[in-house]
Amino acid sequence: METESETMETESRLQFRSSRRLFVAAIPGLALAAAACSSDDDAADTKVVPRPTPATPDEALEVLLEGNKRFAANTPEALSAATREVARASNAEGQAPFATVLACADSRVAPEMIFDQFLGDIFVVREAGNIAESPTNLGSLEFGHAALGSNLLVVCGHSSCGAVEAAFTGAEPGGNIDSIVDAIKPGIGGASSLDEAIDANVDAVIGQIRDGSEILRGAEEEGELKIVGAIFDLETGVVSLI
Repeated sequence: METESETMETESRLQFRSSRRLFVAAIPGLALAAAACSSDDDAADTKVVPRPTPATPDEALEVLLEGNKRFAANTPEALSAATREVARASNAEGQAPFATVLACADSRVAPEMIFDQFLGDIFVVREAGNIAESPTNLGSLEFGHAALGSNLLVVCGHSSCGAVEAAFTGAEPGGNIDSIVDAIKPGIGGASSLDEAIDANVDAVIGQIRDGSEILRGAEEEGELKIVGAIFDLETGVVSLI
């Protein structure tokens, strides 16, 4: 006759065996699920998406906005392994970006990703606060159009921009950072909120580009270049034109 401790040990072994049988029975289902996920990932990695070839500034803008819709919906196309491989092969021979994006240096704002575009399709200039006050920044933007043929220039700000916030609140970070804050302040003087200041900064930068670059201003007047402002929402992933 079993003692109480022996009875408990027997029940424990039976429970373990039962649990093990359930786990083993579940393995095929788990394997199928894993295979399905792997298959989906493999399919995504082997899908090659054609590179966009917009002919006009409006078409270029539409390509960027459609790409952003994919990014915001978490359905990007340009990041597959196969697509990256094709892009690398063609990029080695030269670049022909259809758009130029002036964006903030914020690590959360990567134009190629938020617009879901190939490496080589966007000429990117980045500086904290997406400012274009310096001749080198203006020169880079000019290069995108005059040398590389980009027919669209997007000045892209973003929500919760630290550089604009520093200018809006009157902060003095110190060092060379103050020069960024000082460059932003004149353009946001009438703003009553940070969001308004971010929008105003984009508008002010566009004004600086038109005033400071005869090349870009002339191209816009001739209809060869479109200059637009936009805001990237860090929370939703959506880019909105302003």
